Amino acid sequence: MRLKGFASTHPPQTLLKELRQSLGQPLVESTSGEWRILGRAEGTFYITVQVAAAGAGSRGTLAITDLAGMARGIDSQRAATARWLDRLPAGSSIASDMASQDGVQAARHLVIVNTHGESVNRDALLRLMQADGYRLEREALPDAAARSSMPSRFAGATTLYFKAPDKEAVAVIARTGDKTSIVLNTVTTLQTLR
Repeated sequence: MRLKGFASTHPPQTLLKELRQSLGQPLVESTSGEWRILGRAEGTFYITVQVAAAGAGSRGTLAITDLAGMARGIDSQRAATARWLDRLPAGSSIASDMASQDGVQAARHLVIVNTHGESVNRDALLRLMQADGYRLEREALPDAAARSSMPSRFAGATTLYFKAPDKEAVAVIARTGDKTSIVLNTVTTLQTLR
């Protein structure tokens, strides 16, 4: 998906009229709060425009979704999920998996949950990150002053910083009740786009 924000000096009514003419038919229209939303399929893409008032003009977003690419990506997403789960402690699940690319930077945000203790998760994470070419740069725990000012569920959280050629990662491991969560953020600099 490509997403762009925009601002216009035209009020929403004028801008929406121009967009309706430009997008053509068939056109889906809806409202969500202050936003007017226009949508239209164009081949294997879906175009969505959201418009809201901004002073005397308008503001909005334009999104173009590659539906065919999204369908192709499902298999690779399933494979990536399976690869993570195969290397994590038994009973782990991925609560969230988001990926994005901004220029030469590819990022992934994973939230992994299981019932194992923090040390089991830490050891498993160290092994799998090492297998992916990362080395542990440092490990940090909140100091006493920080622990006293943060919610108790985060007071014992461990943060691991990893580095590898052209990539880095940060993982936070926290235990709440009988669940342990790992929040893992990775950023890779893509060689082909340099």
